[in-house]
Amino acid sequence: MFRVGVATAGLLVAAVGLAVADGVPPDGAASIVLAPCPGAPGFGEVVTPGCSYIAIPKAGGGAFFAHLTSTGEITMNGTMTSGTFIFPGAKQTWPGIAVPGGNVTVEIAKTDVSGTVAADGRVTMTIPYNTTISAFGLKCTVKGSAALSSTSTDVNGGGTGKNLDPSSGAFAVAGTSAPPTTSGALCALAADTLDLSRGIGWYFDGTLTTVPGVPSVLPQSADLTLPSRIKRKGRTVLVRGPLVTNAGQPVSARVTWGKKKSAKGSKKSFARLSGKGGRVVLRTTGKAKRLHVRLTLQAPATPGYEAYRVTRAWKVR
Repeated sequence: MFRVGVATAGLLVAAVGLAVADGVPPDGAASIVLAPCPGAPGFGEVVTPGCSYIAIPKAGGGAFFAHLTSTGEITMNGTMTSGTFIFPGAKQTWPGIAVPGGNVTVEIAKTDVSGTVAADGRVTMTIPYNTTISAFGLKCTVKGSAALSSTSTDVNGGGTGKNLDPSSGAFAVAGTSAPPTTSGALCALAADTLDLSRGIGWYFDGTLTTVPGVPSVLPQSADLTLPSRIKRKGRTVLVRGPLVTNAGQPVSARVTWGKKKSAKGSKKSFARLSGKGGRVVLRTTGKAKRLHVRLTLQAPATPGYEAYRVTRAWKVR
């Protein structure tokens, strides 16, 4: 049995709003809850009515259903502005689902989910997803984007959306995403069981509340790819170029290294830094049998966004 971690929550958002005079949710901090379905199986071939799910089509017909709240409710925190919402991946909490059998792991990149709530209660949502499934030494990476609506139906699983209830904030959104892009040897093996050409089905049932006048501070993020290892002797690119956060803030980089785990220092006999235009390159000399390297990336807070800070440490042997 494996458990899909909190990172999956980036795929699992539904959003609506409490109504004001014109039906559009008031500006302010927003939170959503996808109701728990403790009686639903984490993964199976039959859908549990009223439970949030992802439907993966089977070869030959039918679908496998991942019931997203089978082990507890999903909560999201974000912001609502003029009927437009955003729920950052870093503000999402999901207990995960239990799936029986197999030595399988699932890694799902956190994503920011966005959408709108119209005056008549219609809800739209866009969910980017990037998932890597590993089993028996093989991998399958699945990427795509789902567009859901409270006026749509998922053709794979049958879930039907429903507009915002202005008195309770209840809603449902549904849809069938376009076929995802896939890569990896495990994808080819799964083709005998799955038919991803039919797309992936989505259905979310939940509620949203907003707190007018309370600003929601969002986390900053940056498109960052870091090396998995640093060469014991030679040149390693730590940062490929200038980084700017989603709030438009430039990111500064600081690199330290040393023999101790704290990585304090910058002894030139062990390594040297170089780079230009935001590029950061570390050239290690190989003179230290064991070297600790620490990279810290930072950007200051700005109105509506928290400060950005990412730290990565490597042990070089």
